[in-house]
Amino acid sequence: MAVIKSENVLVENWLSVARDKYTQSEQFRAAIENIAVILFSDAINDVQGITVKKDIKTPLKRTKVKCLEQKRIYIIPVLRAGLSMLPGIKNMVPEAKVAHVGLYRNEKNLQPYWYLDKLPKKISKHSAFFILEPMLATAGTITTVLQRVLALGAIKISVISALMSHHAKIKLEKKFPQVNFYVASIDPELNQKGYIVPGLGDAGDRAFNM
Repeated sequence: MAVIKSENVLVENWLSVARDKYTQSEQFRAAIENIAVILFSDAINDVQGITVKKDIKTPLKRTKVKCLEQKRIYIIPVLRAGLSMLPGIKNMVPEAKVAHVGLYRNEKNLQPYWYLDKLPKKISKHSAFFILEPMLATAGTITTVLQRVLALGAIKISVISALMSHHAKIKLEKKFPQVNFYVASIDPELNQKGYIVPGLGDAGDRAFNM
């Protein structure tokens, strides 16, 4: 398992837009989507066994090319906020399967509770899973989702996130050594409400203008 913090200047730029409290909802969604596309590009490049060589004909001659086997790819947005990361990634891999999951966090005990689970009943060991969750704060929600995905028998799992707290990093490194986490930033603190500090606020509310 590895936590891979992006050093891409485009990621840093779009993260600055997302962090700014004066950024409007439409711009916020665009910032999170752009961050997700870049992190996804890094993540998918690290996954083995999801490409195939094909023989095609260009306008000039036949040649061999390498292509993604997109139907082996599962994109898992965690509702609500994860939906803001989905459009750009789906444009990159239009034939990938999308399995929505929905959890809400109890504001009193900070525990996650399921309300939607569209994960497949059966998977191939060759499938690759990319979980979209903009914020990894207490790590409660992502822990619940990862346990569910691992129970399916998934081997190739990556998590795409804009922000991860230092608390979540320590917890997830210990609990999920087989999972790679691709993040734009690792922030140092959590406040009493379980929000990442300095963070960017409530990603779901900001993305959907609530």
